[in-house]
Amino acid sequence: MSVIKGFFRFGNPILELILESRKINFLLDTGFNGEVMIPIMLVEELGLEQIGVSQYVSASGNIELTNIFKGKIKFFDKDLEVEILSTDANFSLAGMRLFHECRIIIEMDKNQVEITKSG
Repeated sequence: MSVIKGFFRFGNPILELILESRKINFLLDTGFNGEVMIPIMLVEELGLEQIGVSQYVSASGNIELTNIFKGKIKFFDKDLEVEILSTDANFSLAGMRLFHECRIIIEMDKNQVEITKSG
């Protein structure tokens, strides 16, 4: 069975994933319904193609406008095309849409962050 293992940093579950051939630490955000959100500076460095614009509600409850880009993420040893939202923040998020066919284990006391494909 294929497993993606993560770790905790400052009490947050982190996954190291490869986006466009670059290793990036993503905060596993169970409150984010999208696939991936990365800093706009990283979007520019990667030269991603913009495919649209979207609104989202931030963790603070504000309605934000952002650009949507497309890119490829290595997910269970396969290249998966994903929608990438940009942010002015300096962190990257992996959201629930990315994990919709997965089992997620987050156990901080055991320092365990694991993602497995369900089914």
